[in-house]
Amino acid sequence: MCNSSGWALFGKTVFTNMEGGAESSGSEAAAPLSFSMRMTVYGIQKAFPSVRNVTCSDVDAWRRNQSRKTVFVDVRPEEEFRVSHIPGAVRVEPNSQPDLRELGITTEDTVVCYCSVGYRSSDMAQRLYRVARTPDHGSLDVYNMEGGIFQWAIEERDIVDNDKNKAAEVHPYSSVWGMLLPGKLRASL
Repeated sequence: MCNSSGWALFGKTVFTNMEGGAESSGSEAAAPLSFSMRMTVYGIQKAFPSVRNVTCSDVDAWRRNQSRKTVFVDVRPEEEFRVSHIPGAVRVEPNSQPDLRELGITTEDTVVCYCSVGYRSSDMAQRLYRVARTPDHGSLDVYNMEGGIFQWAIEERDIVDNDKNKAAEVHPYSSVWGMLLPGKLRASL
């Protein structure tokens, strides 16, 4: 529903600012998904119904929890990864079939795949889950992070560049998908 402030979504007033990101009238720690991002996430979940999804907020809590080893798998090309990524993430090519052992992933780990918004990472999460269910690997907790690194950055969570310095921008993937990022977070192509 639209009103003078923007869109009402799930009882909250949410509107898209001119830069392409979301703003909210609430004061919660995690930024709500913008309408455009919510529609994107919904479409991805429909395309990959068997993939388990997790919010950036939950993933960040897991990352800080010492008793749960969380492995971040960045499913973007090197060019995107160099601009920024989640600290400690391992990068894999989107169309590859990575070897879990080579990545240092064990069945005790929780694996969180992410890309720009979630499509490539959902595809990877689905493939990793299938590989992990073979007799050679046992079982594995694999998730896709909703909204990908775009939402992670919008929520002002830590990102680093290739030299492990704090990063301020995210590779926009393309000029169209980059519109999901506020201008201040969108790296130049």
